[in-house]
Amino acid sequence: MSKQAIYLQLADFIQGKIDANEYPFGSKIPSERELCDTFQISRMTVRKAIDLLIEKEYLIRLQGKGTFVNKQKLDSPLDTIQSMKRFIHESGLTPSNKVIYTEKKKAGIKYSKIFHISPEDEIFCLFRLRMGDDTPIAMEYTYVPYDIIPNIDSYDFEDGSLYALFEHYQIELYEDYQTIEIVKIFNPQAALLSIPEDSAVFMLHNTVTDTTGRIVEYTRSYMSKNTVTFTSILT
Repeated sequence: MSKQAIYLQLADFIQGKIDANEYPFGSKIPSERELCDTFQISRMTVRKAIDLLIEKEYLIRLQGKGTFVNKQKLDSPLDTIQSMKRFIHESGLTPSNKVIYTEKKKAGIKYSKIFHISPEDEIFCLFRLRMGDDTPIAMEYTYVPYDIIPNIDSYDFEDGSLYALFEHYQIELYEDYQTIEIVKIFNPQAALLSIPEDSAVFMLHNTVTDTTGRIVEYTRSYMSKNTVTFTSILT
């Protein structure tokens, strides 16, 4: 007989059902009364188990409706270069893009410093909403020196990948300098991410170089803290 507290055993049982997709995302779990009757335990014990899984963000309680399986956060490593499309796909979701706009413009002071180019040189700007299973995952502002990929502004970024273009034109990526901070976000960007205005989100800066040391991409991403977590391995 397990020496583990009964509420922990119940929490492990429910979590196991969620991990096995027997309780899929968005589904309603059995009520507290049903769990009490099934396992012949007190409502207080059931409530402790559910409260623990809510704290661990496996479950979410909706007033007057019941308790539902919460969408699990995607875990993004900070120690590797990978496309957002691949990251979403490897997280078990179907990736898709919604291009908000593209633009060719002069680098100006800010981006000339980032790319180490003249303020008069042109850059390509790509503003996309990245989605998994049609749910917003990230909002990205990506900037690339215009002259490194021929006719980049004619490319369909709703279906295609910037990193596939890098590979096609034999641009070998080498390092990704990343910084992350937490900022407040407002409409219309908050609406695009389907989160309340004035929410705190992760803002991730990626500055990517190729094997020659040239900066080939700068991306500023916004991701909800309810959607993504970040990990880093120190060696």
